[in-house]
Amino acid sequence: MDNTFVEDGGHAGNIQTELESTPLLRSTSVKPKLQRQITLTGAIAMTVSTVIGSGIFVSPNGIVKEVNSVGVSLLIWLGCGLAACAAALCICELGTAIPSAGGIYSFILRIYGKLPAFMFIWTFDLISNPAGLAIIHLTLAKYFVVLITDDPPDWAHKVCAVGFIVCLCAVNCIGVRFMSHVQTFLMFFKLLAILVIVIAGSIYLGEGNTGYIEHFFTNSTLTPTSFTNAFYTGLWAYNGWDALFHAGEEMENMATTLPLAIKIGMSIVTLAYLLANIAYMSLLSPFDLINSKAVAEAAVTVSLGKVYGNIIIPLFVALSCMGASTGSIFMVGRQVFAAAREGHFPHFLSLLHPKRNTPIPALVFPCVIAVLLLFLPTSGIEKLIHLSQFTMWIFYGACFAGIIVLRVREPDLHRPYKVRLCCFKYDL
Repeated sequence: MDNTFVEDGGHAGNIQTELESTPLLRSTSVKPKLQRQITLTGAIAMTVSTVIGSGIFVSPNGIVKEVNSVGVSLLIWLGCGLAACAAALCICELGTAIPSAGGIYSFILRIYGKLPAFMFIWTFDLISNPAGLAIIHLTLAKYFVVLITDDPPDWAHKVCAVGFIVCLCAVNCIGVRFMSHVQTFLMFFKLLAILVIVIAGSIYLGEGNTGYIEHFFTNSTLTPTSFTNAFYTGLWAYNGWDALFHAGEEMENMATTLPLAIKIGMSIVTLAYLLANIAYMSLLSPFDLINSKAVAEAAVTVSLGKVYGNIIIPLFVALSCMGASTGSIFMVGRQVFAAAREGHFPHFLSLLHPKRNTPIPALVFPCVIAVLLLFLPTSGIEKLIHLSQFTMWIFYGACFAGIIVLRVREPDLHRPYKVRLCCFKYDL
């Protein structure tokens, strides 16, 4: 009896000792690494869900406002899609050669050294990216709250936005595979929303209402200034094309999955944007399109009625924002994790959960900053984003140039995917 008690007690003591010695977050002398759990389907879903946010549903009228032409607008939407896809495929060479969680940060660190990488990470992950998260979640909150009440107070939007930040941060903290399943689920709702818009436009055109799109290139006001502004506006709508580069350490069969997911994902996004804009331009006059504050709602109401325009579309837009928010938190969290691993952020931000293998501190850190920024005026947050976007493209340009720099400096580096660079003697 006593012997049995002693054995059980000893066993219980061992269990207690083991539990006490198991850390909540894993930290070792070796640089922590993530696990490969993202499949091709998950990678495509991440691309589509991160790129397609609220912009195509709420304010796709910026290009029409600049060029004042249906035909030119569609050409610019197509051109921006091709440019974003080409940019992604160019940097794809770096993504497969330097498969790290930091994305652009890791490429700049490898090519140009610690100082430029330090400047990049502190500019974007301390200010710009959290500001972007704040705006995305505020838009998500507005579309969610409007389903409940017609005239909500401003504080209700901010409280709801905080709740969504917490929930979607938790989705990322639970695990990469779970987040990937959520992104796939939300991707189908995004595409379903665009399908509803396209069906509404098709019904309207089928009834013989072709007046708004009969003259494709009439009254075009294409000047160098208007074209530049329109193209920049279009590139903003494709923001997020670099999402997959932050999953370099977590993608299965990286060498083949990354370029294939970019090609399929960006093709889906470009086609969806073109079809949605054709529907908008069919359903709304140029004046209504330019002046509408919620283009998708106004367009669908014309053809399918208020139930679809005032309930179904806002619900779909909210779900679309959730997908973009989830992908954005993933991107920013991985950059913070990679920077902390290199010593550019405090060490605790590089800790991983021992079982889920997710960088929980790195995911929570930008979300806390985003919550604090929510209590700034919205115009101030938008200014931060607009100022940083120009700088972001400078770093993108540095990555494009870095492809050549790395080929000269490290010609033997294993490159599973190579972009063709005309008039360049290294592996043309």
